Amino acid sequence: MTAHIVVGTDGSPRAQRATDWALSWAAAVDGRVTLVSSAPIPPGRGPDSPGLGEKAQAVIEAELDRVSGGPVEVDGRAEIAHPVTALVRASEEADAVVVGTKGDSGWRGGIVGSTSSNVAAAAHCPTVVVPNTATTEFDTTGPLVVGFDGSEAATHVARLAIEAAEQRGRTVRMIQAGAGDSSPPEPLQEQVDALRAEFPGVTIEFQTVQADPVQALTESAKDAAFLVVASQGHRGVPGFLLGSTTREVLRVSEGPVIVMTERSKRLWPHATA
Repeated sequence: MTAHIVVGTDGSPRAQRATDWALSWAAAVDGRVTLVSSAPIPPGRGPDSPGLGEKAQAVIEAELDRVSGGPVEVDGRAEIAHPVTALVRASEEADAVVVGTKGDSGWRGGIVGSTSSNVAAAAHCPTVVVPNTATTEFDTTGPLVVGFDGSEAATHVARLAIEAAEQRGRTVRMIQAGAGDSSPPEPLQEQVDALRAEFPGVTIEFQTVQADPVQALTESAKDAAFLVVASQGHRGVPGFLLGSTTREVLRVSEGPVIVMTERSKRLWPHATA
């Protein structure tokens, strides 16, 4: 079955970077890409107002012209809806959603806008946030870095990362942050050992880093294909707001970040050997 990757675009340079990265990813996993642009309905106007969707349609046409002729099947559609609504709706039939970060700031990854974070929080499939600092080429060999705290959600996401790594011969690097000493606590070590026994063909590294979680994860992921984070939502309400650690990771990460929530924690498109 062909993997289906949805990309949100407004035609800006940061959106084009996310699109180009997604096309490279799709080529590696034998996938197809759908570009989605949207026009929100201004106050006092209805969805049938003349000219409302023209800009979004122009963005789609320009982007399809820009990326046509490559190895990946690409289509696009313009919607009259808020960008978050349009992308969350598209995520219902997608295997992954890709979004860029907002603008170009003095911070490492750029500003994470409300669209990126809200799509990641509400999507029905894994969301990949591609920062301005990321390369446009999908990394087919780098490790997968996973934040791991021993929780049920983190264990589930770690298992998904290991399953994806197994197909490509990647290393999985599991990071526990904020511990009081350099030795992994016994309960977490036991969980990691159980995963190693379950997946003997995958190299699973486990590191305890004495740093705040954001620094530990982003520094450990500098050579990674993906940084994978499980967000529990705000105050235990998944699907509405991302947790503070996830939001900060998205703000400073220099490479692509896969965000998994309670409603989206399933395997993302991955390359086979």
